[in-house]
Amino acid sequence: MPGGLILAALLPVMGQGGLEPFQQPERRQPEIFFPQAPRPGEWRKSIGLIFTTTPPELTEEVRVSVPAIDAIIQHGISRRWFVVGRLQTQIVQSNLLVGVRWARPLTDRMFLSVGDDMTGWFGGLKVKDVFNSQAYGFENLPNASLGYRLTKDLQITVRGETILDLYYRSEVGTLAIVDKKLQVNGGAISFILEQPFYGNRHVSLGFRAAYSNFNWQFWSLYDTFDRNLFYPQIIFGFIL
Repeated sequence: MPGGLILAALLPVMGQGGLEPFQQPERRQPEIFFPQAPRPGEWRKSIGLIFTTTPPELTEEVRVSVPAIDAIIQHGISRRWFVVGRLQTQIVQSNLLVGVRWARPLTDRMFLSVGDDMTGWFGGLKVKDVFNSQAYGFENLPNASLGYRLTKDLQITVRGETILDLYYRSEVGTLAIVDKKLQVNGGAISFILEQPFYGNRHVSLGFRAAYSNFNWQFWSLYDTFDRNLFYPQIIFGFIL
């Protein structure tokens, strides 16, 4: 067979081989942060913990890492679009997120998503009849993620967010403070690795660096700072 005909016959096979480890559905790695849309009708879930360390400006020399239960659920609605729900809770205070994402592959290894999330948080603290305080608010989080599949079992995601305050209300006894201004609260960047853990179980392990004027987990400290503070977070979750 002439050399040109041999090359023409091999090109389709070579092209399929280059995509096979990453594109075949049966070989898709379980994922939750990686910016690849679930198949239409597919559900993805994870459960874990997120640890947020208090800034020294709020607690001085005492550094407290506050854990919160972190549950995530996703549902594919088309080849590119999917919806997201996320609950972070410490029992006395919680943060509920709902959002929508659009995702697409850039290459066989690199994926991109953009989205918008709405969050509502609530906290209450009562000490017998002496102290009764509660607060709640809403935020908007436009976001974008870029993911790279290092191998068929190992992938890394970089995610950026803008944090917009929409509404804040806190009450202490009969006194109330309300802020309805739409304003930029800060931003966050996350680095998340997803990989096998044991057997067929996969995990997410990441770091989120938030630089913002307010963090819902520390509303009860009533800080008087009108400047952004650094809130480091460690993320760990089992992909179900």
